[in-house]
Amino acid sequence: MAGKKFNTEYYEFLAKRIREHDCDAFTELYHDTCSSLYQYAFYFLKDAHMAQDALQEVYISVYKNINSLKTDRLLFPWMKQITYHVCCDFSRKNAAITKHENPALLESLADTLSDTSDDFQRVYDEDLYNLLQKYLSEVPYSAKMAFLLRYVNGLKLEEIADFLDCSLSSVKRYINTAKKHLQKKISKYHL
Repeated sequence: MAGKKFNTEYYEFLAKRIREHDCDAFTELYHDTCSSLYQYAFYFLKDAHMAQDALQEVYISVYKNINSLKTDRLLFPWMKQITYHVCCDFSRKNAAITKHENPALLESLADTLSDTSDDFQRVYDEDLYNLLQKYLSEVPYSAKMAFLLRYVNGLKLEEIADFLDCSLSSVKRYINTAKKHLQKKISKYHL
């Protein structure tokens, strides 16, 4: 079908067929969406193998949970949301594994954030890293995700907007919210 990439009627048709356990419909869905979802996963995870593993989890989740999709026309956005959450899980698991292997991550993050302020200049110890994690958990979810996607995953603002399905101005506002909160909190922390 030509032009089916964002054709909501086509996705609605596929969702109904997949609910009826039509393997051909699931194959069509995979071929139509795998490239786009892989790019999402790769942008987020910055690793081809992890992105492939995440994509496998996404399609397993889609197949198992297709009945939880409330509006069939929103099949593709629902899949993007699943991809996002799977990537977050993969990223969290990877961070737990590599936390001790990459102590310079926070330092490079701090250098990136220190546009005009020196609040982040001397970020070296584990206590401050833990404080940063704690303070990030205090900001709204969208601000936290935009901040992490920008400074940990290195996504461009446009990619974050696409990933979070929001406007570019919202992404900028989310990131500024997180940065201001962190600057306020960390300025109280004396090294």
